[in-house]
Amino acid sequence: MSFFDNARQSRFVKHEEKLENASRFAGFFLDRLSVVENATIEQRTVTLIARSPASPAARALFAALHEARALDVRFQLSFCKLESAELMSGWMDLCLGTAAAAPIAELRWARHPGLSDAHEQMVLGLATSWHGDSMRRDSETRDAFETYETFNTEAARRASHAFNGIWRMCEPVVTRPMTRGAVAPLLPHDVLAPLAPGAIPGAPGATASTRH
Repeated sequence: MSFFDNARQSRFVKHEEKLENASRFAGFFLDRLSVVENATIEQRTVTLIARSPASPAARALFAALHEARALDVRFQLSFCKLESAELMSGWMDLCLGTAAAAPIAELRWARHPGLSDAHEQMVLGLATSWHGDSMRRDSETRDAFETYETFNTEAARRASHAFNGIWRMCEPVVTRPMTRGAVAPLLPHDVLAPLAPGAIPGAPGATASTRH
């Protein structure tokens, strides 16, 4: 029996183990999705609330993008911190799409300070979910309890309900055309006003990549 075969796994995880466990968990979901015929959009949707794109759960999902694309997975993501610029630009590319590929991700900013008390969580399809520590704490440097749920539609439903509540409180990261066909990610005007064009709030001095 694999680590994730039980209906519920709650365990204390050292910070250096988090990325490996999250990667295995994402792989567990994708392996099972790959044998589903005509999977619905609900079965192919992954939602994530994380401290930042540097969080292990976010990094694990990004590392699995090749397989996720092949399975037509869609992502909804909410980050408390929009940093680093390098990691943000990778997710923004998925939100913007290309001439040959439609966007496969939506991204929002958990800007309100109170949202940092929410716990990181990930819902993969209809029956697989994960909960981590509070977004106020750096998951890359802290040991913490994590809960893995598999084959548990009720746990996934509750997690999705919580995600939707937080999602509605977050600010969309939007895009707009720029000169000569370039595209850059922008946030609400009151955030961008003091920043250079294309800058990412929360990452002083950093800028998002553009396409030409």
